Amino acid sequence: MSRLFRVVDCLLLLFGAFIVHLSLQLSYGAEFGPGPGFFSFWLGVLMIGLALIDIIGTLRQPQEPLPPGFIPDRDGIRRVLYIVGALVATLFLLKPLGWTLTIFCFSIFLLRTMGRQAWWLTLLLSLVSSFGTFHLFRQLQVFLPTGILGI
Repeated sequence: MSRLFRVVDCLLLLFGAFIVHLSLQLSYGAEFGPGPGFFSFWLGVLMIGLALIDIIGTLRQPQEPLPPGFIPDRDGIRRVLYIVGALVATLFLLKPLGWTLTIFCFSIFLLRTMGRQAWWLTLLLSLVSSFGTFHLFRQLQVFLPTGILGI
């Protein structure tokens, strides 16, 4: 298990270095405060530091076998593929259908296939998650895509 943690930590370390590299291409400071590269630079440095701390911590631990059920079975892999497929479909449908319809369909799909809730609860939660978040963001003046129906 600690070997798996080290692999993930190394990936996080590389990702943090990539963030620092990209942030150095932006200006660190501006006329009246931090510039666009300030936050991303320190986020990358923090990610590198935490990955190094975790790598050192896992080097000190004895090797542990993977716990039972760590590798998903056929049903688990199918559920992961459903989620990834739903996210990809959401990505492509967001602009033509708009936020509310896309998230409504996404929520119905996930709640019915993954959670297996009752239909009335699925519809209620999907309505709240799609139309509710749309109006919440509208109040915050964050305008989400409206799509062909304008909702």
